[in-house]
Amino acid sequence: MQPRESRREVVIPAQMRSKRGWCDVTIRNISPHGMMLLAPFPPRPGTYVEVRKASLALVGRVVWVKGKTLGIQLLERLNFNALLRAANESWAAGQGGAPQVGRGQDEPAAAAPPARETRYPLLGWLLAGAAIVFAGTCAAIILTHI
Repeated sequence: MQPRESRREVVIPAQMRSKRGWCDVTIRNISPHGMMLLAPFPPRPGTYVEVRKASLALVGRVVWVKGKTLGIQLLERLNFNALLRAANESWAAGQGGAPQVGRGQDEPAAAAPPARETRYPLLGWLLAGAAIVFAGTCAAIILTHI
């Protein structure tokens, strides 16, 4: 039995294309030959999918599904730096969506991933974190003055 490849925990929003079309997913961990995703409606094991983050496109086969979580075995070795660069590229551009995909003869008209609604995808997290810190600071000030 071969030892399991090391994984890196990540939280990277991306898009996935399967037989059903495009959907938003979250990449939760990555390894040199695969990744774990969270998806609203995961495709069945054996299905080939394309995962896009900004200008990076990864192709793999679904090997397992548990609830809304799925594991993908990639066809090519994953370049961690390229994925992190793509994540930063989409954040810096102010949009989390993948670029428009040109349609071929065998691609359906809805081949492009869904447009992202927010210009700053991480702003909500930053504001939530600031609110927690602010609330904690206010509570500490109030408690010291009672």
